[in-house]
Amino acid sequence: MKEPKITGANAGGPRQLPMGTRWAARVAQFCLGVSNSMKNLTCILLAVVALGFLVAPSPAGDEVDKNLTKQISDILSECKKITAGTTRAELLKVFTTEGGLSTAIHRTFVHRHCPYIKVDVDFTLSDPKQSIVDERPTDTVSKISKPYLEWSIAD
Repeated sequence: MKEPKITGANAGGPRQLPMGTRWAARVAQFCLGVSNSMKNLTCILLAVVALGFLVAPSPAGDEVDKNLTKQISDILSECKKITAGTTRAELLKVFTTEGGLSTAIHRTFVHRHCPYIKVDVDFTLSDPKQSIVDERPTDTVSKISKPYLEWSIAD
């Protein structure tokens, strides 16, 4: 009489499936043998655990510097007021010039309270005959970047 042949993924030979696949197969096999009410309960439990991880406060939340957060919020609000059409004179109330190469048409500005907060600004010159190096208070902003952080440039 012949012995019955053993079959399956790892029957009598080297492992053919990686561990992750074996684990997934075991979970699938478990799910096949469980009643629907048990599956529903398991799904609800997993959803609650996952939601707990999403809602749980992060450790960094305890270390927030409220004063610094307020200062940065105020600076961002101030920066948002500078839009296309703002004059160079109005811009210079919030920002000051930074070193480096620039023209009357394009320049990088730094915030007056922190030289690491910068914006790049393109201007429309107030006079069509104006020289490319002649910056005038009446020039208007045509484009301004979002504020960004960068080390200072020294000439």
